[in-house]
Amino acid sequence: MAYREPFFTVPKLLTVSRIPMAALVWLRPFDPVYILSLMALAAATDILDGWIERRMLEREGRSADSTPTAGVWLDPLCDKTFALSVIAAVLVTRRPPLVLLLLIVAREIIQTSAALAWRLVPAVRARLRLKFRASVAGKAATVAQFCAIAAILTGNPWQAPLALVTGGLGLAAGTLYVLRAWRGGPTSRSSRPR
Repeated sequence: MAYREPFFTVPKLLTVSRIPMAALVWLRPFDPVYILSLMALAAATDILDGWIERRMLEREGRSADSTPTAGVWLDPLCDKTFALSVIAAVLVTRRPPLVLLLLIVAREIIQTSAALAWRLVPAVRARLRLKFRASVAGKAATVAQFCAIAAILTGNPWQAPLALVTGGLGLAAGTLYVLRAWRGGPTSRSSRPR
């Protein structure tokens, strides 16, 4: 009998909690301490959900590599929803130079472009195999992204250098994401994201 993954687990609830946090950003978008607190809480749930899920899989004798879970696609979806809400609030309340925001969202631009190409262009879909696994470069880009946003929120003079670092890491993470998808070879029906 095939394994049916329960949806209402602690890791998934922690992951999904970032969706209401994305809405909570808009309760006090002009308050940097409030936004930074939400960012810290979102980061904590991101660390915890992955750690708990790995322990649960180990206890069941399964591995994250051999057992794809809903968290594989749910985690980046919730991460991006939260991050984009915070970035939108920063744009509305702080009005930083557009180039800073473009550097901060460089990874999302690349990943979204790849996902759209995969979805809309049959030749791309035949060649790419999108994998939603976290990578070290992606995690580093997320940390840099949060640091750059925090610098903008607090008026820190390091805004531009942090945005540049974030853009560089974002480009590296986005490029690795596309290369990993390209190396994955032609997709099979079972490996395509739904």
